[in-house]
Amino acid sequence: MVELSALDILGKQFSRRLRGYAPMEVHEFLSQIATAVEGLTRDRGEFRQRVHRLEQELADYRERESALHEALVAAQRTAESTVAAARSESQKVIDDGHALAERLVEEANQRAQNIEVLLSELRSRRREARSELMRIVEVLEGFVRDDQKREQEERATPQLAVLQRRTANSSESSG
Repeated sequence: MVELSALDILGKQFSRRLRGYAPMEVHEFLSQIATAVEGLTRDRGEFRQRVHRLEQELADYRERESALHEALVAAQRTAESTVAAARSESQKVIDDGHALAERLVEEANQRAQNIEVLLSELRSRRREARSELMRIVEVLEGFVRDDQKREQEERATPQLAVLQRRTANSSESSG
């Protein structure tokens, strides 16, 4: 298709013939066509600029979309990585907690055993102390019985004889 401009239409010359169209009407009609073509040409230029601008905007939007998509993919990977790391860390914390609990239970059991041993030793010492006290009580009871015997003997024996005996015992001890 041949492109015509408004000037091409206005400058077009027709040959004259007898009984042809009225030149003024043809010229007037061509002038209207030229004006219409000029408007259409202007509109077409504006539309081309607009299409070009829209194509650039579309390209920008596509770039943004691509960048957003990449960012979204990166964010998703980061989120997945963070979740995996958090799961791993939480499992480690759980495992450490179990290990600590086991160690504490073992320590508590060991302490309980140590306390049992200590209690057993203390019971044994108590029995030994009781036996020792009973022996001491028996010795003291023996002293009391001996003292009671002496007292009975002293009552039966006059005082002077007791003094002499004591004096004799003291001189034997010193000599």
